[in-house]
Order: sequence, then C-alpha cells, then structure tokens
Amino acid sequence: MKFLNDAGGRYKLPLKNDAGKTLCTLLWGDPLHELERRGERVKVRARKRIGWLPASAVADTGLLEIYVIDVGQGDGVLLRTPHDDAWHLIDAGIRAAEQMTRKGAANFVRWKFIDDLRRDRVNLKSMILSHPDADHYGGFVDLLSGALPDGRRFAVEVERFWHGGLGRFRDAPTLGAQRADTSTAPLGQPGSGIKAAANFIVERIDGKTHFGRPKRPFAPDFAELAKLVGKVPKRVDSLAPGNGWLPGYAPAAGAAAIRVLAPVVETLAGGGQGLRDLGSDSVTRNGHSVVLRVDYGRARFLLTGDLNTASQKLLLGRHPAHEFAVDVAKGCHHGSDDIDLRFVRAMAARATVISSGDNEDYAHPRPRVLGASARYGREARARDGSVLPPLLYSTELARSVGLDFAAHLRTVAEPKQPYRPDQLEADFDPSPAGRYRRLSWLPIATDLVYGLVNVRSDGDRILCATMKEGSSDFDLQVFDAGVDPL
Repeated sequence: MKFLNDAGGRYKLPLKNDAGKTLCTLLWGDPLHELERRGERVKVRARKRIGWLPASAVADTGLLEIYVIDVGQGDGVLLRTPHDDAWHLIDAGIRAAEQMTRKGAANFVRWKFIDDLRRDRVNLKSMILSHPDADHYGGFVDLLSGALPDGRRFAVEVERFWHGGLGRFRDAPTLGAQRADTSTAPLGQPGSGIKAAANFIVERIDGKTHFGRPKRPFAPDFAELAKLVGKVPKRVDSLAPGNGWLPGYAPAAGAAAIRVLAPVVETLAGGGQGLRDLGSDSVTRNGHSVVLRVDYGRARFLLTGDLNTASQKLLLGRHPAHEFAVDVAKGCHHGSDDIDLRFVRAMAARATVISSGDNEDYAHPRPRVLGASARYGREARARDGSVLPPLLYSTELARSVGLDFAAHLRTVAEPKQPYRPDQLEADFDPSPAGRYRRLSWLPIATDLVYGLVNVRSDGDRILCATMKEGSSDFDLQVFDAGVDPL
C-alpha cells in the first residue's frame, strides 16, 4: 500500500486518465494501489479509479485519518491509527434502512474497506459505542450483520467491542437498577452543583455474556444489537477513565495514543461502583457517553459523544481542564445548546466538527453552541504563516444535492410508455389537502454530495476537508498542530 504525500504543499492532486482528463481529486494520505511506473509517472488505483500521478507524489507511510461520516442526525466516526494500520469505528448512526437516503455508516465503511482499500472484508480493531441511543448504535446492526438495504453483503471481523456500561432494558428501570448512595470521589470544582449523595446506576453490562445472554430482557431495538455483539466481536468490554488509555494505545514513540476520559464511574461508600443518575433517562444516557482523546505527535483530537451540561460539569470535576484541550473536537450532541461554557473553553478547539442531520426536530446545530465554539476556540497557524480563526464544520452544512427538472418520463412496466412531464402531476402529501404540481416544474434531487468531513494529520500538520458541490474537488484547510496558544 502506498499513500499520497502532501504534493509539495498542495495537499491534493488530480488523478488523470491516459488522455489527461481528471478522474477525481485525491487528498493527502489517500491510499494508492500502485500498478506500474513509467519514468516520472506512476499508474495507481485510487477511489475505485485507475489513473496517473507524478511519481514524486507517492509516499510509503500514511496518516492518522478521522472520517466524520454523514449519517444524518447521529454520530459515526471512522478512525485510522497509522502506526499499526488499524481501524476503529466510534458510533454508526441510525440503520441505513431508516435513513432518507437509505445509506448509512455501513455503506461508507464497506466502501472504504472493499472498494478503496481493496480488502476482502471489513476489519475493525475496535468498534466503540459511545452510549445506547439508536442514532449511535443503529448502524452497528448493519455492520455486524454484514448487510446493506440494497441486498449487498460483505464479510466483517471485529476484534474488540467497547461500550460505556449502560444498557437499554425492556422493563423499568430501563437503564439498570439504581440505589441511593454516596460517592467517595472528589466533588469537583466549587459551584458545580455536584453532591456526593445521589442515585447511582449499579446494574451495568460488560462482556459478551451480558449482551448475548442478558439477565433480563433488553428493549427490542437494543436487543437486536446485543444479539450480534454477543456473537461477532472477538471480545466485548466496558470502558471507564480507570482504563486510562484504550488497551494497546498507551503513549509510545511514533504511535497514536487513545485516552479514555469518560464515562465517570464512581466508587460508592456502600461498596461497588455506579454511574450517577443525571436526571431523565435521556440526559443520563447522553451524559455518560464514552469520551476519547486521540493524541498523535503534537496533534490532539476529542470525540465527545452526546455530552451535556450535567456531564460536562462532572468531567471538569474529575479531570484537569487541560485534558480536554485539543486541535479538533467533535461537537457535543450534534450541536445541542445543552452545554457548559467552561467545557467549551477547556476544549479551545481550533476546529469543531458537528455531526447533525436534515429533517430533524432539534434545529441542530444551535446558534449558542456555534457561537461558543467560535468564541472560545483557538486560532491556528496556516501553512503559509497566516492566522486562521477557529473553524466550524458540520456534516449537515457540507451535504448538498443536485437539482433538476424532468425532461422525459416513461413507465417502468413493460411496455414502457413515454410521457411528457407537462402532462403529469405529482403530490407527496398523503393527506386529502395534498397539492398537485406539474412534474415539469417540480425540482427533483438527482444527486447527493455527502457531508463527510475528512480530518488527517502527520502529527505536526492537520488537514480538514469537505467535498465541493458539483465536483470531486475539495475545500481544505491545513494548519499547524499543537494545543499551545499561538
């Protein structure tokens, strides 16, 4: 396997066919399958296409890669650690069949491994569920089943499945049995409102047996995931800050490290451990998201799940604020404004990526979190020496569609009958009050540009890129890594 280098500071290059026509644009770090060399040119297979690149643009080593997948309203993050060429999937959005596009995280992951990397199966070192909400675990069902809604199937191997310890049970208490107790941990910063006495969830799930043969029934949707988790991954374990670093990813020279910062599992005075009840079931589920910080060279990245105000206060009481300072952060909870501004200040991200969706009722991302991310983010130094303001990315904003009007129509059934669009009307409102419109004047979405956000780093430089509308080219920003102020 070869990789595209920085192309002399351009960070992208066109892949051209024999006639010199551009087939697609490749990004710094894209995988290349070398086919032949002719002098100063090399023929490669990349992004399912075969074309030519300058031989000087081909490198032997790759980058740390983070793909914030456009899963609509939800989270799905694919991570490559370069020192071991291992892949990790953190959340996977809702199931593809429930997406408006019928495409979800499993579609992208299958494409990445089968088509782009040209492997015979999806190989994941880690599959990590931040918390048990369907917009985070639904796509895992597709992946672990090795099946897409269009009927395509693929082989999949998962070495470790990690999770935060919360389940979704059919009967109350749906998050697990609780008891009133007192935490023996420090209470955190003054004014946090965190008290030692609280209700704690003490019924926590852990290994394969807990998923495959639970002591009491899971909620139907979660049960489908649990059954697969009990079969497919080789190992299943829960995560907590007591792990310190994801096993196998402690700091080492030249390697990426993965720090576990949440959920906060507290030791109780009455014995055992528990997860603090943060209010409603939804607030508690979101608040106890797995939080990971990925360190590579001078670069730092934070994956925050669906953290909220209550959990951010709890985290600031358990870790020094500098633990959250990063170059790039995935925005908490799809851009919800249920945030503690002290946590946003602690992250001080040079770039914030928000995973949000169209056609949802939450109006994410919210103005307050967009403003806070810009106000409390840090400036970055671009490669030309100029100063970049804090950057904001959103999968929802990066997504676009191609629109057109029908020019010709025909029936699907045989014999195919042609019709003129101005002779036909369509209505997508099933109610009696539906309004019919002439097809010749009805805009139709003919193409979809997914709002995938690419983040890559060699440990010294960071690239953030999204695809341009109407082409295969990319808008990109490249800046120096390092959590210290400019």
